[in-house]
Amino acid sequence: MPYKDPTNWPWGVWLLAAGMSLAGGFINWYGRIKSGHIITFNILELIGELFTSGSVGVGVFMVLEAWDQPLGICAAAAGIAGHMSTRLLFAVGQVVESRINTFIAKKKKNG
Repeated sequence: MPYKDPTNWPWGVWLLAAGMSLAGGFINWYGRIKSGHIITFNILELIGELFTSGSVGVGVFMVLEAWDQPLGICAAAAGIAGHMSTRLLFAVGQVVESRINTFIAKKKKNG
């Protein structure tokens, strides 16, 4: 299905996906500044947040677009995923680490 191929998306769709993702990441970064969790206007923290939120948000946008969801839902989910990107990646990392540790424990027990 060629219309599902992201290389066939118009620039507007790419801008929507990236814009919502980056906006979610910026809002997360700004909220942490306001609550005092990070140093005010730490540019490296902002750049890291934007890269992480951009990649996670665009990935979520692509997945939902592949599942035939409306562009509005895809854009909203990209923004939410961008906002929660660092927490989402941390949670996924914990699940993977737990599964690996369980696998290793079973191997040691069985021998």
